[in-house]
Amino acid sequence: MQQVTMGKKFGLLKNALLVSLLIVASTGAISVACAQGSDLPDASPDTSSRLANQNNATGNIDQFDNQPTEKIPTNPEMIDGLIYKPDAIPLSQYRRDYKGIGGLSQKISETGDTRPSYYLAIYSGSTNGVYFQVAARICELMRQTYEEHRVHCVPLRSQGVGSNVELMKEGRVQVAIVQSNTNWEAQNGISPIPGARSVMSLHDEMGLLVVRKDSGIHSVADLRNKRINVGPEGSASRGLWLQLLKKYDIGLKDLGQVYGVAQDYNGIGICNNYLDAFGLWIGHPAEPINDTLGCDAEVVGMGGDPTEELVKDNSYFFNQTLPANTYPGQNKPVKSFGFKASLIAYEPANSYVVYWLTRIVHEHLADLRKMMPMFLSVEADDMFKKGNFLPFHSGAACYWETDPHACDWQKAYIARDAEAARLLNAKSKYLTDDQ
Repeated sequence: MQQVTMGKKFGLLKNALLVSLLIVASTGAISVACAQGSDLPDASPDTSSRLANQNNATGNIDQFDNQPTEKIPTNPEMIDGLIYKPDAIPLSQYRRDYKGIGGLSQKISETGDTRPSYYLAIYSGSTNGVYFQVAARICELMRQTYEEHRVHCVPLRSQGVGSNVELMKEGRVQVAIVQSNTNWEAQNGISPIPGARSVMSLHDEMGLLVVRKDSGIHSVADLRNKRINVGPEGSASRGLWLQLLKKYDIGLKDLGQVYGVAQDYNGIGICNNYLDAFGLWIGHPAEPINDTLGCDAEVVGMGGDPTEELVKDNSYFFNQTLPANTYPGQNKPVKSFGFKASLIAYEPANSYVVYWLTRIVHEHLADLRKMMPMFLSVEADDMFKKGNFLPFHSGAACYWETDPHACDWQKAYIARDAEAARLLNAKSKYLTDDQ
């Protein structure tokens, strides 16, 4: 009885081994067939969803590519040696090999509208921050003037300037908001950003101190032995603090207590008497400052002779004045310094899109001032003349007329649809006539 049972078990084991061998052989055949160019499907998890997206894309070229950058199989989209895979943009806007279309989206609606349509995404900052608000207002201007250019615009949140720079290095940015010192450092090789190009300067980012009224702080020179938040290690605000304090011959060891926490904690620190002062380089008026002034606090400028030297030594800094009554209880102008918020574009970004972005923002500055008081101090000429240390993007250079050949890209701009070509020629003539 025991021998019969063992025989049955051996038979079952033999059958299982046979099935396994058949499976292995079958799999090998599929693999060989695929390697030889067979029509059998590729089961690779890294490419199947991308292939499915492409196969289902017929008639829907405004499809978005949601594959993470790091999962591009072997050949990421390259334009002039730069990876370009911008977030929140249809494939047809940047994939030159996508269904044979490059730079244009057609059949943008179910009604059969075949006029070309374009897409712009602006990386900014946190949703509660000034940069995101600025990007949102710019996109609102683009929406209001859409029939002039047919550029769709969306603001994208990020973790700020440092994040925007890293995203551009990854090829995920068309346009981003940074600081004028970021431009300067990139252009001078201190912190390079491959492919970064200037578009325009925006609002002033002025440095202000918010101090407790009982702290005895009336200038930067009074910060010795005080409790200050200089921001986290590696943050832009900490770097600015160290530059400023060095000019006043104040080291961190000379402060009463040094905090290195995120700016979100500044208001709590002032209101709960953990801090004597904090500083912000930001567009004004700013909610983080307004929200704190109710805790028996006031604004103090960062001006002074050492500050003048700092501005003189660094071309990306500018002397600035906060107009009286910008904040409650501030009945006199406040002298300080700061830099410009700047729009930069990635070199592979569509020249047509960047041209119209530049044009709409510059020509609608009055509307932007109504939307955001921080633009009240912005002069139209300064948007071109100040803070743009990087070479201009081809689209911006065309609008600013930086040289006789700045608009040459218009001549090579090809529309593949007949109706798109007709409309694009009309737009091209319109651009030329306006210059």
